[in-house]
Amino acid sequence: MNLKKIWIWSLILGMTVAVFAYFTVLPNESASTATNTEEVKNDQAEEEAEVVEEDPFKREIANPMVEIAKGLRAISINVDLAPGVSGYVEPESKVDVIAYETTKDEKKKKEYKSAVLILENVKVLTSGKSADTKQEALHYQTVTLEVTPEQGVMLGLASRDKDGFYLMLRNELDTQTGKQGYKETREVIKEDKEEDKK
Repeated sequence: MNLKKIWIWSLILGMTVAVFAYFTVLPNESASTATNTEEVKNDQAEEEAEVVEEDPFKREIANPMVEIAKGLRAISINVDLAPGVSGYVEPESKVDVIAYETTKDEKKKKEYKSAVLILENVKVLTSGKSADTKQEALHYQTVTLEVTPEQGVMLGLASRDKDGFYLMLRNELDTQTGKQGYKETREVIKEDKEEDKK
């Protein structure tokens, strides 16, 4: 075989391999490029759909609250500065709730004040109102708590009493409970009655 024939056969075989590779590899590359292009288009379409689905009337919440656990509820109670632990309550804090009540003994003509521990180790979801800025939320007059439906009913009923609530802030490691229902009562003496009139 002479050198000229070797070159011709080499050229023919090289061209055959190149054509075979071209038709074998190119369709795979164009298919993967098409797939990538379709994925990008699908992602863009999903993003556009999400933008369209957003409620144009949904309000902005400046003071977000912690997510409510499944099966529980959120309820807000009014607290003043001192009963609200002087502004130290924040989302994820744990508190005990004390309710106050006033009773009268008509026979003895005496008035009694009682403090009752109605809830223990309750998670705080937020303080202040949803429209409050972070700065305004530090001066809260309401605290939103995470409760069971039964605790919510009890708290709602207790909130109807004019004497209100106090919160006791717990150490995050303190999970001990068992004092719920503990009650202290004392007689209202005349000085207290005169101060109340002022």
